Amino acid sequence: MDENQKPTLGELEKLALLSDYISDIFPDGEAIVVYELKNEDYTKMISKFREIDRHHKQFTIEISGVDFHFMLDEEKS
Repeated sequence: MDENQKPTLGELEKLALLSDYISDIFPDGEAIVVYELKNEDYTKMISKFREIDRHHKQFTIEISGVDFHFMLDEEKS
């Protein structure tokens, strides 16, 4: 295997890294990241969680103190 090959990170791993960086910028602040997603991307994200009601058009997850809020943008769908 190529030693220089980088591991492939999924969406949740990337959000975890992003959460770490955001927390480093303002460690005492509250952070909320909002994503407005087209249907395909929204469905892809919500499918990673089994405890979320899929009939709603938005949901929030918390990773290391940072809230990631996902909203379905029906105009982009």
